[in-house]
Amino acid sequence: MKSNWKSAVFSVKKSKTFKIMRLLMIFCFFFVSGAMANGYSQEQVVSLNLHQCDVNTLCQEIWKQTGLRFIYNEEHVKNLTAFDVKADKKTVREVLDQVFDNTSLRYFFEQDVIYILAKSGQVKKQETKQASGTVKDKKGEPLPGVTVLIKGTHNGVVTDIDGNFMIKIPRDTVTFVFSFVGMKKQEVKYTPGKKLNIVMEEDVEQMEEVVVTGYQTLSKERNAGSFGIVSGSEIKERVGLTGSVLESMEGLTSGLNINYADGQDKYLIRGLTSISSNRSPLFVVDGVAMSSENFENMVNSNDIESITFLKDATAASIWGARAANGVVVITTKKGKDTDRKIKISYDGSFTYKGMPDFGYMQYMSSGTLIKSATEIFDPEFYTWNAVTTTNNGISGFLPIVYPHELPMYKAVNKEYTEVERDEELARLASLNNRSQIEDLFMQPAFFTNHSLSFMGGSGIHRYYGSLGFGNDQTNDKVRTNKYMLNLKQDFNFTDWLKIDLTVNLAMTDKKDKSMYSVNNSILPYMMFKDENGDALSHSVLNFYEPDRLNYENLSGVSLDYIPLEDNRDGFNKSTLLNARVNAGIEIKLWKGLSYSGRFQYQRSEGKAEQFNDQESFSVRRELVEFAQAATTENGVPTFYLPETGGHYTNTSTYNTDWTVRNQLMYDRNFEESASHVTGLAGMEVRGTLTNSHGTFSRGYDPQTMTYNSYDEGELIKNGIKNPILKQGTSAVNKLTKKHFTDSETEYRFVSFYANGAYTYNSKYTLNASIRVDQSNLFGSDPSVQYKPVWSVGGAWTLGQENFMQHIGWLDRLVLRFSYGLGGNSPDPGLGGPYDVLVVTRDAVYPGKGYNVVTPANDKLTWEKTRTINVGVDFSVLQGRLNGSLDAYFKKTTDLLGNVPLNPVTGWVNALANLGTMTNKGFEFSLNSQNMSGVFNWSTNFTLTYNKNTIEKLSVANALSPSSIIYENYVEGYAAGSLFAYRWAGLDNMGDPQVYDENGEKVKLTQDLTDLKCMRYMGTMQAPWYGGLTNTFSYKGIELSCMFVYNLGHKMRNDVNQFYTGRITSNLHKDFDKRWRQPGDENITDIPSYEANSKTSTTRRDISLYRFSDQQVLDASYIKLRNLSLAYALPSGICDRLSAENIKIRFQVSNLFYWAANHQGIDPEAMNLRNGVRATQFGPSWSIGLTVNFK
Repeated sequence: MKSNWKSAVFSVKKSKTFKIMRLLMIFCFFFVSGAMANGYSQEQVVSLNLHQCDVNTLCQEIWKQTGLRFIYNEEHVKNLTAFDVKADKKTVREVLDQVFDNTSLRYFFEQDVIYILAKSGQVKKQETKQASGTVKDKKGEPLPGVTVLIKGTHNGVVTDIDGNFMIKIPRDTVTFVFSFVGMKKQEVKYTPGKKLNIVMEEDVEQMEEVVVTGYQTLSKERNAGSFGIVSGSEIKERVGLTGSVLESMEGLTSGLNINYADGQDKYLIRGLTSISSNRSPLFVVDGVAMSSENFENMVNSNDIESITFLKDATAASIWGARAANGVVVITTKKGKDTDRKIKISYDGSFTYKGMPDFGYMQYMSSGTLIKSATEIFDPEFYTWNAVTTTNNGISGFLPIVYPHELPMYKAVNKEYTEVERDEELARLASLNNRSQIEDLFMQPAFFTNHSLSFMGGSGIHRYYGSLGFGNDQTNDKVRTNKYMLNLKQDFNFTDWLKIDLTVNLAMTDKKDKSMYSVNNSILPYMMFKDENGDALSHSVLNFYEPDRLNYENLSGVSLDYIPLEDNRDGFNKSTLLNARVNAGIEIKLWKGLSYSGRFQYQRSEGKAEQFNDQESFSVRRELVEFAQAATTENGVPTFYLPETGGHYTNTSTYNTDWTVRNQLMYDRNFEESASHVTGLAGMEVRGTLTNSHGTFSRGYDPQTMTYNSYDEGELIKNGIKNPILKQGTSAVNKLTKKHFTDSETEYRFVSFYANGAYTYNSKYTLNASIRVDQSNLFGSDPSVQYKPVWSVGGAWTLGQENFMQHIGWLDRLVLRFSYGLGGNSPDPGLGGPYDVLVVTRDAVYPGKGYNVVTPANDKLTWEKTRTINVGVDFSVLQGRLNGSLDAYFKKTTDLLGNVPLNPVTGWVNALANLGTMTNKGFEFSLNSQNMSGVFNWSTNFTLTYNKNTIEKLSVANALSPSSIIYENYVEGYAAGSLFAYRWAGLDNMGDPQVYDENGEKVKLTQDLTDLKCMRYMGTMQAPWYGGLTNTFSYKGIELSCMFVYNLGHKMRNDVNQFYTGRITSNLHKDFDKRWRQPGDENITDIPSYEANSKTSTTRRDISLYRFSDQQVLDASYIKLRNLSLAYALPSGICDRLSAENIKIRFQVSNLFYWAANHQGIDPEAMNLRNGVRATQFGPSWSIGLTVNFK
């Protein structure tokens, strides 16, 4: 018997005006309507013209036109004589009647499946062995469409309309695997000669999802909140590519936005809800809050069971004044009953990230840079005397003559002929240091992850443990090793007493092998090695050569700078050790009433060390800066810093975090009144203490671990006069880096909370919760210390109403509503009920002193967010199509930020509650099982829209056109707004012009005084975002592709920013397209170059070009974030390797993308506000292996 599952393929014709949102909406419409049509269109019309075809060909053609699927036994149809079919707009039923009349075959419809069977008495008896049986549910109802596979093979059948199946077997000793959507998979050994009667059980995890809030676990059916659930298996499959659990959540649930663009908040749930406090969601691991950094450092991705996203007030208010940004609840795996047998699993991956794309940065080549340098060379303004004289106001504090300038000046000074000048410039233009940078200072980035886990137990004791190792090698030769140990134990002593204990240990070891930073200050013709392989000097980047030789002569210290030889004995390394103990107890007290307690203690210790050896350029330079020349002819210079030893920096950080929670829980079902009541009430105390200590030593010897003494106080207080090498324009050099620093931060919370839910008749649910937080971060005034956060909500399971029972295709329909108040506390140290002080020491004034960082504010309160949420959950077609739709409105008041103060108080501004912000939008998620059986195809689609508005904001100064350019928060507009000047083109001098509020052209920002002249361009936060994932599986092979999208936001263009002065670093390619002569304003918008910086700034303002509306681009993009191919080895191979299953996977991320801008800019590798490109990488490639041993 053959299972031939098919599904329709949808396509959208691409219009000339590519409207991405329209395509998404069309996709959603046809996605839903297509699934509905497939299930219930039995009288669809087809047109066929087939000659001498067989049943296989007929079924394929009907499937192509209708999407209807066929199930039949090849043995039944292979002997049917070839036939012709001509049909013009006939129903499928009419075509099949025409074909199968007067044959040995018959057919029948079951929803969108057509079964072709042999008529009674027509089937020849098979010589091979056969097994048969019936599959039913617990109620005795037959289950059609159940997949029946012979374990270890891909041979299988599907049950018919009566739940019956018959399958050929190769031998008597086989095991069958039964699987069906919403049912637990079963394995049954076959007994020869006996008919199988299989009863399948509902899969509770599939049929009744649960919501984990961190305080309790609630049924999805009895919760009015808005939430998203992602399984640990989904996360594990993607961590191999991203290296981060948090990044792996992208696109899997609606409402979560992950931003990779430089300068953006990386993790946001339902938009931005704060302007100065923490904007990231709260992370909770096994019921206790944890920072995102500690979570990434301590939790092995393979240990994650599930992740729940709490998004609205009902779901998150239980977490109080830290939950307004949403809550991410991570639940780790527990031990299972394995009859005392240890189950061992291994998961590992290797990911190759490669080298960054240097061409993406749009820097000039050596040839173009030399060409530009010769074009703008102006020896009359930048005279030889000016560029070689110290502190002359033109060349900066220390004069530097760059290699591309020297031959031109030598020709002006008659030291070179024009031929010699041109030859030297041509030589520089022919050089390209990119390959040397890649070979000497870079390496391909890659990382590996390995995890070995074990579980087991029975009866009283169950356990789960894991060992993890990760190695990350970055492009700039930074190596990070991560070691993780996890042991989780559950003790069920009696029916009324349970205890769990989790211990985590994690260590991160980081070393920086390269001490050299590559940036655009390295001119492209500056090589690091000559043709003989000898290291080259880059001293010209620091000094004018005659000056350098003079400093060396006076000090006797070399100031040569050779990057390949610099700081060879130096190091930069850090170690972070984390330990966590999490313990819980649950005692059942009475019918439905129980006590739960939880305690967590977490300790982290970090140590960072950096050493620059005495031969490093930075140490040698500082030594000369604090040296005085000899006063006699044969004298020696005087050094005020140690002449031997290097610079050693040691920073130690200690963090202690503890939580104690006690609560009573009630959960009881009253069958007589069809009521279900749940509730809890409790108290939580939490504290965090962070200490940081730093030391900086000069003259340090890492071998003996000692340092040389010197008069640090005198050098800080008075410094030295007449140094050989000045630090600046002053005649006195002073030390600024101090020997010792110390800081301490502590904050404490005490909270009281309660929540409850009542469900009647499994249809009507009411939820309510309340929490009161008190903290040393809030004001001492009782009016701000005792304000509760709370929520109320309701859910109506409409699908279970009697008047809905006639709708056979509807499985589940739930309407939800919630309203409540959440909070967000200020960051520690930014403000509080008392003055925030920082201890300070000064060499001028003896003893200990204090700096007042922020004045006291006893009215300071947390930010409050009120949220209204309306949602619907649905499931149709026996679970083949399910999803949810939520609409929300969030209003945040008492925004924390700096407000203006009366200067007579001694403060210009201070932290206070200053404004109001709103977020509104909707979220849509859709999951479908498009095809199931031997071939499976499932789809997950998420779509989120969020509109943010700053409703009210108290600011220190009135905004001007030139200042609003840099503002992230402007009243009446979205957070992250971009404003721009209205571009009016270049004038006949190549100067940028914009329109003022009256439509007049101006060239200077001081001529713009009214905000009406500015144009609002949009926000840098994408209002539309989501993901689309399709997963296909066939005979052990699984293919998954995931697209993510961010649409509707804006960014500034990457433009040239050099228009005056001397070329001291590499330039943007666009400089070569600048205005050069009158008339060019008609062919270019890139301003002219003006040698005189003062003239350039008084005659025009280049920022008008950079921040004009024509330089604001659409930042929308769609990326193929993840493409994965996995293969599960046959069970025969697994058996020989003593494994239950083995899976090999190949993955690639960011294989290609579409961006709305036409400038070749990847919005994820960009600073959206400043218009500066960041490092861009190509695709990452990964191979992984998962083995579950027997």
